[in-house]
Amino acid sequence: MDSQIKAFRKIHADQIVSYGMNDKLMEIDAGYKDNRLCNYTKSENGFTMFVDGKPVFAIGIVLLWDGVAEGWVLANQNVYEIRYLAAKTMKELTEEMCQRNKIKRLQTSVKAEFKLGVRFATWLGLEIEGLKKNYGPDGSDYYQLARIFK
Repeated sequence: MDSQIKAFRKIHADQIVSYGMNDKLMEIDAGYKDNRLCNYTKSENGFTMFVDGKPVFAIGIVLLWDGVAEGWVLANQNVYEIRYLAAKTMKELTEEMCQRNKIKRLQTSVKAEFKLGVRFATWLGLEIEGLKKNYGPDGSDYYQLARIFK
């Protein structure tokens, strides 16, 4: 297995989605083209992992203002074949981006039904702050999670 990390480019999102999302619950969110956070990510704040030449996941942050960023992850079904490497790499990249950008608050939204996604976000150190009802493009509820850096 050959893995590479590259600076995120918008075309990577299309490629990731083309392999099928990492969970059926996320399929509706594949309408990222119009308003997905990855469209606003600068190349130094987003990364894509390729395995054997194919993109498996992308991760990034969008700076909202000094010290505050919105985090995002886009992963396809192939991420489960490299789950430990992917999780470790996402954690390292998140730490690096937040440190480099002097982030004091990293926040994200995760579909409430997507239990694995909520569990992963908490593993990254984010805590649930509340439930955003009827937030998703399909009317689903999302959790607002955040991590405060000291």
